[in-house]
Amino acid sequence: MEEEIKIKSQYVFNYEADRQSKYWALIILTSSILLFVISTLGLLDWLSNFTSNYLLDNLGYTNKWSRSYGPQWFVNLNSEVSALGGFPLMFIFIVVIVTYYHLRRETRRLWRLLFIIVGGGLLLLVTKIIFAPEIPDEPFEIMTNQISSFPSGHAMMGTIFYITLAVAISRRQHSRKTKRLTLVTGTVIIILICISRIMPGTHSVSEVLAGWSLGMIWLCLCWILERKIKRGLKKETALI
Repeated sequence: MEEEIKIKSQYVFNYEADRQSKYWALIILTSSILLFVISTLGLLDWLSNFTSNYLLDNLGYTNKWSRSYGPQWFVNLNSEVSALGGFPLMFIFIVVIVTYYHLRRETRRLWRLLFIIVGGGLLLLVTKIIFAPEIPDEPFEIMTNQISSFPSGHAMMGTIFYITLAVAISRRQHSRKTKRLTLVTGTVIIILICISRIMPGTHSVSEVLAGWSLGMIWLCLCWILERKIKRGLKKETALI
């Protein structure tokens, strides 16, 4: 009898938890906007310069022709880690996820996932165009070439993709421990991607923080939109 009550309580809507999640979403959204603005205004350039000088003093340049830090194996290692936030690998993951949701006929979750990831990609593209020193004439070059290093695309898309994937997986789990493990795993992957962009000198600290904060801004806005849509559906259901 007690076990049945525990199982049922897991499916009961927790209004206090919902209220706290709203507060946390607003706090994260406000903090991310502030961090992105600070990075955009160049107020974190001192931190970027300090980090670059520290890496140069301790690791040195890879060779006299490059501006990357550390030996070649170090640069290659960071490149492999940062590939987790790159377009080719993420595209493969997205195809697998889309196929999975299609086979399970979970159309609503599929479109929600695509909206978050594709919308984040479009936001990144628009942001890079805004901060690009020069915009290519051909649209294809805008999509394929690195038109601007600000913000870091790997940091932003890695944040959007792995947090979205972690939340989607955790919502299917009933154990708090497994939920926390899933969310922590997604967070660790994002941190590793961000570090791998800074260590070899591919991006500055401000560029990575700008990408991470912009990704969190987009996720918070998507979460708020999702809650409003769910509320609207509940009201319609109640009226019927």
